[in-house]
Parts: sequence; C-alpha cells; structure tokens
Amino acid sequence: MSLLDVHDLDAGYETGQVLFGVDLEVDRDEVVSLLGRNGAGKTTTMRAIVGAAEPTVRGGTIEFDGHDLRDRPSHEIPGLGLSLVPEARRCFPDLTVTENIRLAANHAPDPRDVEEMFDRFPELDDMRGRAARNMSGGEQQMLAIARALVTNPKMILLDEPCEGLAPYIVRRIEDIITEISENEGVTILLVEQNVAVALATADRHYLIDEGRIVDEVTTERLREDADLRQQYLGV
Repeated sequence: MSLLDVHDLDAGYETGQVLFGVDLEVDRDEVVSLLGRNGAGKTTTMRAIVGAAEPTVRGGTIEFDGHDLRDRPSHEIPGLGLSLVPEARRCFPDLTVTENIRLAANHAPDPRDVEEMFDRFPELDDMRGRAARNMSGGEQQMLAIARALVTNPKMILLDEPCEGLAPYIVRRIEDIITEISENEGVTILLVEQNVAVALATADRHYLIDEGRIVDEVTTERLREDADLRQQYLGV
C-alpha cells in the first residue's frame, strides 16, 4: 500500500478549476517529483494534499498512511506524519533559528530532539541566535527543512526548495534531500522547477500539464527524452 495515494483529485479556486482528475502515488522510502511548467498545478496539488484553506477540493480522494485527508482540518495533518515545506519557505522572520525549530517541535506529537537538527544542518549551528529575516535564501531553506524534519515526519512535501538559490546552495539542497531519504527514512514528494534537481534526487517523476497528470516516467527516460522535456517542461 502506498504511503500517499491521491486519486481522481479535482480542485480549484474561485477563479476556476485547476486540477482535473489528478492521480499519483508515493511509496514508503521513495523520492518522487512532480514536474511541470509554471501554472501547471504543482503547488495547487501540494496545497490540496495538506488541506490548505485554498484550493477547494471538489472531488477525489487523498489518503496518507491509511488516513483519509479529504476534509480533515489542516492542523491535524502534521500530527499524522506529513509535513510541508512551502514555496518561499515562510520561516518566522522575527524568531531566531533555534526558536523557529523549537516552535515546530513544540507542536509535534512525537518530535525529534532539536539538537539533532543542528547535527544534521551544521550551517544552522553557527547561527542559532540569528533572526530568520537576517538569513540568506539558502539558509532559510535549510531552516525550513529542519523545521519539517524536527516534527519526526514519515513524509515531507518540498515545494520548489531550490527556487532562486545559487548553484552551490542548490547542490547542498540536493545532498540534504538524498540524506533525509537514505539516512532518515523519510519519504519525499518534490515539486521543483529545476529539472536537474529532480533528476539528481528523485526515483521517478510525474509530469503535470494544465492540471492533469500526463505521464509518469523514470529518471532515465526523463534524462534521455529531450522532446518530452521540451513539451511539458520547456527545457
């Protein structure tokens, strides 16, 4: 049984429907990417899975670890072991690194030790007392991932973790994704505009276009099929 099973998902906003019959599955210990052009429905899919106020889910099922997430209050979902690292990171700007991580731990039913996060992210160990607003984008991204990991999740959803980051930071985020998957046993669903990141980290890939899953491909096929990448990803 898949850890995450999304079936026939319809969702949208007041302006109109965005997702049309989306189907995707993620098994335990996998890293799976959801790829598509801007506006294809990637972030909407992630927000629907975690029960965000918007979009409105209009049809289909969302099951995580045997739990029905459809219409479940969003604040209950992290307690089931599903954490979202949202687009633009959204750390608390006036709180320090330690306070950001500790706040996430305090709201988790079975959190990991805060000190473990500083072992996992040595860059953050050097800035424990720094306010998040005074961190670079890459540092904030590591903090956002640490906040998710300290809740001891079974699965993390990463929404555009490498957006706007310098190449050397992108490589560090790639390493972090691989380390979390292989060493921490955390399953990952990755939305990423940077196809190279998906190729470097994910086991397989869903392609979404105009709110519909149009293909499921292996890393080998995605790497070798230039026409496929151009058609759906523009690269």
